[in-house]
Amino acid sequence: MATLIVQRVRQLLARESGLSEDAFIGLYERQLDRVFNFVRYRLGPGEAEDVTADIFLRAWDRRQSYDPRKGAPSTWLWAIARNMVTDWLRRRRPIQVELPADLAAADDPSGEVEGQDEWRRGQLALTSLPSIDQEIIALRFGAGHTNRAIASLLELSEANVAQRLRRALRKMRTRLQEVDML
Repeated sequence: MATLIVQRVRQLLARESGLSEDAFIGLYERQLDRVFNFVRYRLGPGEAEDVTADIFLRAWDRRQSYDPRKGAPSTWLWAIARNMVTDWLRRRRPIQVELPADLAAADDPSGEVEGQDEWRRGQLALTSLPSIDQEIIALRFGAGHTNRAIASLLELSEANVAQRLRRALRKMRTRLQEVDML
């Protein structure tokens, strides 16, 4: 009897694999800003919109491959996002990250120049870090994930994420001070 019940549950779960259109739309609405900010942190604002659109397009095309037994839909989506960003980083040559125009006041040109310099300095410090640390910073500050969520996404311990984040921020601070001295 128990074997029959287990088989029936497995059949039901197998039928429920995939993500319905409504579930995908909900996932899109909940995760769009976080995915966009993560991509912007990793690739810069010039490529963020296109890559974010590609991520959701790939997820839409593969929504039937989602398996609820393997994790939440957001975990599945973040695996796609991280893999696509990694692919883009492998393929592209280094680019000059440009500051979005809305970061400085339009009526204060000196503020805009200072904002662009600040952004470039931050990007220089960020790109001096190992790729894993760049990803942790992008997931934490770009996508707004907690250390626990980052640990789950990267298959690291939460303590390791916290330690890497602290060290990466310290390295960035040191790098920024070095740039200021130049």
